[in-house]
Amino acid sequence: MARAVGRPIKRGADLLLNDEEKPAYIRLHDIGREKRPQPLQEFLNDVGGLMLSADAPAVASFVAGKVLQKLLKTGKVRPLESAPLPGAPEGLDDAIGHLAKSGRKYEAIAGQFRSLADSLLWRRGRSGPFASLNFGNTHSHAVVVGPGGMEERADLRVGVIYMDRYTRFPDHVQTQPRAFILLSPGEICLGNSQWFSAATGTVFANDAGQSFAIRCTARPLLAVWCQVEPET
Repeated sequence: MARAVGRPIKRGADLLLNDEEKPAYIRLHDIGREKRPQPLQEFLNDVGGLMLSADAPAVASFVAGKVLQKLLKTGKVRPLESAPLPGAPEGLDDAIGHLAKSGRKYEAIAGQFRSLADSLLWRRGRSGPFASLNFGNTHSHAVVVGPGGMEERADLRVGVIYMDRYTRFPDHVQTQPRAFILLSPGEICLGNSQWFSAATGTVFANDAGQSFAIRCTARPLLAVWCQVEPET
């Protein structure tokens, strides 16, 4: 499915945006007043560095760069939970373990994310066209920074996707330009393109109004995405 021309894209069509309520309003003078937990700051720094690397596509780096610029100031930070929040995927530790074995630059990111994962509000994804069987039980996603995230703010999102082995995310249309980095091997389909295989560390972007699908095979999938939120 290609870009929709002349029609506004409904937020409900974007299956990564299943917010149950509007983002909290963060007063302008509160932005930047708090300090991020060290694992969160290091995770954003290291993932952001990979998304801005010379090997990353220019469009993806452009989107990520705008997000990282806004991240120079903090939103309303929720402290790391002493006890895990309910809903973390059962296979997440397996995905993080594979990431830690993927090279030195991923070992640190795996450790950082392991420190954050139990403090995230994990949501089950809504199903849609061509989704794998029992998709609602094999997929979860969470916002790290943004509405409902560890750092609450309304101007951007940094999110994570987890899928069990042999899971296919349904085709859906995105509302905003979005940059991704795979933290596991996966297969991707953007717009009218053919499916292509991608290794851990692959950075790519998908434009607003363009369809997107992703799937994994013998290993669970872990990916990070980011976007700038539209001004309201």
